Amino acid sequence: MKTGLKATYDFSCRNHKFEIGKTYELSGTPIPCKYGFHYCKNPIDVLGYYPIKHTFRLLEIEDLGISITKYDKSVTNKLRVIREIPKEEYYQLFGIINNQLTTNYEAGYWTKQTFDENNNRIRYEDSFGDWTKYEFNENNNETYCESANGLWSKYEYDQNNKLIDAKFGQK
Repeated sequence: MKTGLKATYDFSCRNHKFEIGKTYELSGTPIPCKYGFHYCKNPIDVLGYYPIKHTFRLLEIEDLGISITKYDKSVTNKLRVIREIPKEEYYQLFGIINNQLTTNYEAGYWTKQTFDENNNRIRYEDSFGDWTKYEFNENNNETYCESANGLWSKYEYDQNNKLIDAKFGQK
């Protein structure tokens, strides 16, 4: 049995809506990055395709079909969604400690991401001195962003969470 991890923001990907316990199949041979159901075998690889944000969901899947692996992701033409992995469990899988994910790369640099209790990324920084901080409202909409290079942005939303104004500048 081949299992893997599939990330999503709304239980859908490429016009397919997924449900726990259901099996999905496409005709034909899967093609990496173009056609099929994509997933990763290594948990941290998932974040290269789906960064954590408020609506992030992680699914454990079973690959039941023809599959091809290229680099850090696989694609299949048939999968079953086993379960949604709870936040506490995927934080452990990704190595997130105290709402912070630190990634050390072989080339010698690192990145740190900090999340709030709602899974919103509120800070990014790296070993090159770059950083970005984010603020969110009670509906998890980004309201402010500022980066090390002095660029900033502010966003306003209506009562339906629709973006109504965006301002950009430099300090």
